[in-house]
Amino acid sequence: MTARSPGPITSALALALAAGAAACAEPRDRITDPASPQAAAIDGLWTLSLVLGVTVWVVVMALLAVPVWRSSRRRGGGAGGAEPSDAPTGAVAANTPADRTVPRGGAAAEHRVRDPGLDEPLATADPRRAREAGADHPARRRLVWIGGVITPAVILVVLLVASGRVGAMTAHVERDGELVIDVVGHMFWWEVHYPDEGVTTANEIHVPVDRPVRLNLTTEDVVHSFWIPRVHGKIDMIPGRENVLTFEPTRTGRFRGQCAEYCGIAHAQMVAFLEVQPPDEFDAWLEAQRRDAVEPDTPRTVEGQRVFLEAGCASCHAVRGTAAVAGVGPDLTHLMSRQTIAAGIAENRRGELERLIVDPWGVKPGNPMPPTPLDDDELTALLDYLETLQ
Repeated sequence: MTARSPGPITSALALALAAGAAACAEPRDRITDPASPQAAAIDGLWTLSLVLGVTVWVVVMALLAVPVWRSSRRRGGGAGGAEPSDAPTGAVAANTPADRTVPRGGAAAEHRVRDPGLDEPLATADPRRAREAGADHPARRRLVWIGGVITPAVILVVLLVASGRVGAMTAHVERDGELVIDVVGHMFWWEVHYPDEGVTTANEIHVPVDRPVRLNLTTEDVVHSFWIPRVHGKIDMIPGRENVLTFEPTRTGRFRGQCAEYCGIAHAQMVAFLEVQPPDEFDAWLEAQRRDAVEPDTPRTVEGQRVFLEAGCASCHAVRGTAAVAGVGPDLTHLMSRQTIAAGIAENRRGELERLIVDPWGVKPGNPMPPTPLDDDELTALLDYLETLQ
């Protein structure tokens, strides 16, 4: 016995159930849940646009269905007990000479219809159809004016006013006490600098809750687009230009962001995280980030620091308090205080660090970091040293 493949209706139901189950599952990051007034305004505008769009679509579909329904009723014998024609249309057309007009309903109701391929009339139109068309004419005019002119104009005005209000709410206005952060896009990671505090980190942005934040956004190479949907909309990062994005987070949490402009092979792996903390936790984090890296205090970590400075790592990365001052790659002074590495795509743990050092393209294709050839002892010492960078 051969198994029967599911029919289209069964497949559609199964797909709908699977989609519903996925929608009910706990999301990794509820990006539609606003965490700032700016994001709430954008979400409200999107919802308004969706409701109006769906309403217009439903109305248009209903208006298209009405003539189809009326036409099907006529083909089935007509509504309201209308009498059928004396003969089928085909018979009239077949038995009527090309130069003859057949009266229907009296001379005053005489009409002609033409075959698109002939010049001579073939048969008369049903006068009942003409009367129905005449009766429907005022209703059709009202429909054109109301549905085709007035209603779209009202919808556009509503969307224009709503868009203007959201634009005013999300525009940058300098506020007292705002936290200023410079974010620079690189292929394919984010440099984060707190100019007033003298702190530099990468890929993870820490801010206090209920305090205005200003991000100064630019890029060192190609065009990127900065987007953390739970606090604001996306904004482009353009070489040679600084764009500004402001928001005020109203809840604590860790919110995922993403580069939203294609920037190369690792574009989809260019992730940022916004860490919104209570003010005391943010102050403690900021104080820890201001410190230089701790000095290695064991033979193994001393050897690891030597490997870091001599094996090529210091050519791209900085570790404050050491001779490594390069700024090509992320600042590693407090590497182990971050939850992720490689711009948010791998957990910050020893095994992932080892993979990133030995085979960076295996972790992130297109990553400009070259592989670092080390023997087992050097690699172990280097990893021991990196784990001290708290």
